[in-house]
Amino acid sequence: MRAGNTVGFLEQARYQALETDKDDPSWDAKWMYHGFGSIVNFAPGVGDLAQRGIDAVAYEWQTQEQDRIDNIQARDNQKVFEGRERQLQALAEEWATANPDHSNTRYTITDEINGAAYNGSDRAKGLAGG
Repeated sequence: MRAGNTVGFLEQARYQALETDKDDPSWDAKWMYHGFGSIVNFAPGVGDLAQRGIDAVAYEWQTQEQDRIDNIQARDNQKVFEGRERQLQALAEEWATANPDHSNTRYTITDEINGAAYNGSDRAKGLAGG
């Protein structure tokens, strides 16, 4: 069951790394706002209004871009989770093959290794302060 714990720990570490490394569209939005906004701000008579329009466009773009990034990450995380489930099942089957005299059912072995994986995941969250 230590293998399950390790799999869960590493999966959680991956999720945390992806969260840390994902794109942050707020920087591009700030450049758009401050770059174009500062230029149009000098337009006589409409500068302030144009600046506010660019601010609204930049904010809307940032919101849409953040949603797009979050959706990609959620899809990737789902694929990783499904792969992890297959890995854990393979580990459970391997353990059952290596221990033919065990009294556990396939269900209890899979349940134990899945529980170990969740414990490993929780441990990784705890180390990160989550």
